[in-house]
Amino acid sequence: MKKQLLLLLLLATGLGLAFAQPEGEDLESIRKHEKTLQVLGDSVVQSFDWDMREQACIQMVKTLVKALKIPGSFDYPFDSVPTVSIVYPDNRDFRIITWQMELKDLSHRYFGAIQMHSDSLVLFPLIDMSMFIPGIDSVILDQDNWFGQLYYDVQEFKFKKERYYLLFGWDANDMWSNKKIVDVLWFDEGGKPKFGKPVFEIEEGDIRDRVIIEYKEDASPAMVWDDRLNMIIFDYLQPENPLSEGIYMTYIPDGTYQGFYFDKKKKHWILQRVVFDQTLDKAPINKPKQKGEDPNLYNN
Repeated sequence: MKKQLLLLLLLATGLGLAFAQPEGEDLESIRKHEKTLQVLGDSVVQSFDWDMREQACIQMVKTLVKALKIPGSFDYPFDSVPTVSIVYPDNRDFRIITWQMELKDLSHRYFGAIQMHSDSLVLFPLIDMSMFIPGIDSVILDQDNWFGQLYYDVQEFKFKKERYYLLFGWDANDMWSNKKIVDVLWFDEGGKPKFGKPVFEIEEGDIRDRVIIEYKEDASPAMVWDDRLNMIIFDYLQPENPLSEGIYMTYIPDGTYQGFYFDKKKKHWILQRVVFDQTLDKAPINKPKQKGEDPNLYNN
């Protein structure tokens, strides 16, 4: 917990600086920080020394703060740091930076920040409190109580006066299973980020703040936004053996798809249990993007 608070304080130091386009010495400086982040990120993920992983992660936060203090950092992609995922909504009002660290007990901790697109640097550190959050499907969270994950996509949603963002994330969970999550990001009247909103209707009377699927560690189900259908699409999962019902580390895609469509009257995302009439002979193979993990939907 002390290390998490230290990381929070380190990220919080990046407030109150003006932006400009990076050039000259600023560009050189941010490139140097990028190279450092690349080396540290590799240590966080690959080092066999668990203490070294933690130290590298702390140094990674410090280096990131230094980099984000440089004018023009918002538009700098850091695309040579494969261990860090950076996603922007289409309106580019902000970006979310996330990465993960595996611990000695094979659990995972996630780190990140929301950087706003503004004339002065506004940065919201994200503190992973996943292990302390009960009833994760139905709780509103904030930057200090964040369900840690790597984000691989963000989609802006607007309906009349309502506006929020759909977040798509991946959680390594443990050595037996992974999770994928659809969450909602919105900003309160003070401009602070909030996570979760009671808009996902599984069935009448069952409304959740976010949707989470858990599946076998080596499976790769899709959970994505589909522009053609204007829906959230994800694989239907089932256990490899019927006797394993409810044991999610055995769940794999069966080749069919579910989805959520938006109901304008209810202002809810309604679960549609069958999206396509046809089924596939085998589950689709997903291809991750360079940043984070983005399932490549159902087209091979």
